[in-house]
Amino acid sequence: MIIDILLATFNSERFLGEQLDSILKQDDRDWRLLIRDGGSTDSTLQILEEYQQKNPEKIKLLPGGRASTMENFAELLKASSAELLMFCDHDDYWLSTKISHSRAAFEQREANLPPNTPLLLFTDLQIADENLSSDDESFFRHENIDPKRLALRELLLQNTAPGCTMLFNRALCDLALPIPAEAFMHDHWLMLTASALGQIEFLPEKTLLYRQHRDNVFGASGYGVKYFFRKWSLGAGQIRTRLFRCCLQANAFKERFGDRLKPDELKMLSEFARLPKAGWLERRRIICANRIYKSGFLRNFGMFLIV
Repeated sequence: MIIDILLATFNSERFLGEQLDSILKQDDRDWRLLIRDGGSTDSTLQILEEYQQKNPEKIKLLPGGRASTMENFAELLKASSAELLMFCDHDDYWLSTKISHSRAAFEQREANLPPNTPLLLFTDLQIADENLSSDDESFFRHENIDPKRLALRELLLQNTAPGCTMLFNRALCDLALPIPAEAFMHDHWLMLTASALGQIEFLPEKTLLYRQHRDNVFGASGYGVKYFFRKWSLGAGQIRTRLFRCCLQANAFKERFGDRLKPDELKMLSEFARLPKAGWLERRRIICANRIYKSGFLRNFGMFLIV
């Protein structure tokens, strides 16, 4: 079964060639690469056109235009017709067995589920510097994130799975589309959808080199006292704004899927959605009563100081 790999680019010239090469070297060849550019001003489009000309049967470059990362991926999701889909970041490097091992684990889990069950699988990552030098560090260990925190309430504030590790099926894609403007990110929205209305599988294997460089949108920030002070340096306003964006996403999720959710899930989403307008004590009551926490003491300590 063919897999559509969805790659969004924007001023990606520094690392794009290495990423494309790593995809072309996959031992599983049953895939096609759909690419959409978000308005690059460097040589990204030239690189993409060269690779497409050399690999016309594998690479398809879609019409692009100025767009955010989420908007770009949302358009790629709409353009895909495959039964299986993967997200791809422009600056990573895929290990040669990423597709084959993800597919095998996905099919094993899918075989034990009813037909057309929305299913999402994600894997671990290997932290690397911009030259792809790595000490085999696990992303989840590095970030102190528990990959088994997959309940809806556990995902409201923190998306456990990096999108670049995901493999998911058409049933989940169709259910999640269209990605609303209120979504924090496309991959976060899919995780919420899979958690509440489908199934999620974790493959504890590192399938790519997660390149860290100065232009990372999110990246691996590490965990510990340095992490705490680095986040604190952003300022309470910016941190609170990010948190409230999660509340907007929760409200959009409730509006979209309210008739399919459990009563306790509806109540939790309704309370969390009104967090920005709640008072100081009420905000903390909502978080504690619904157990809407992040992974790790320091993250939650910082959140309670600011929220």
